[in-house]
Amino acid sequence: MRALAITSAMALMGCNSARESAYGQYGQFIIAAFKQSFGNGAVTRQQAAAVPYASMGYRLNSGRELLVVLATDTAGDLLWTSGQHIALMTRDGRIRRTVGLPNDVGAVTSSGDLGSPSQALKAPFYSTRQTDFPDLGLFGVNIRCHAVARGKTSVSILSTAIATVRVTETCRAEELDWNFTDSFWVDPTSGMIWRAVQHIHPKGDILETELLRPPS
Repeated sequence: MRALAITSAMALMGCNSARESAYGQYGQFIIAAFKQSFGNGAVTRQQAAAVPYASMGYRLNSGRELLVVLATDTAGDLLWTSGQHIALMTRDGRIRRTVGLPNDVGAVTSSGDLGSPSQALKAPFYSTRQTDFPDLGLFGVNIRCHAVARGKTSVSILSTAIATVRVTETCRAEELDWNFTDSFWVDPTSGMIWRAVQHIHPKGDILETELLRPPS
């Protein structure tokens, strides 16, 4: 039933039968890979190296770090899945939808181009998105954000220092009286988001992500 639940969740994210087949290709490997516990620390280099696919670490509310594997890439929408029956969809490093978390993001949409956080390396910019929070019965909540590059810094991922530029995105949802600031660590050459800390739910949930093995 749990395996069926995650497959159904992926279908709700817009996956067609071909994508579901891709998940089936990874399924048994993922389940075996996640039988081990990562404790309260980070995923180790050895654990990440054991996964032969693009992978990402995630940590919810400062909890233990877990690992998700890239199942599909649909025109830049990346679907990550795990043996813990979690599915995360990202685009340009931003969380666009989640399944299996205590408080899920139903969908993030926009009438225009949200813009990658990497665009802030050229100039600050504003964006507006609409976000669904099904557990609260809220749909299409308008969130207005302002992205600004804050300067060069390095991040350590799997004990390797990576040169990045930190971008902050200060946001407000007027109807919820909700203010928050997300952070993204951007590769200044490729624009890839190596690490992100994002406020994903009005109840206060914070999701940290870091690329362990970037998509090729």
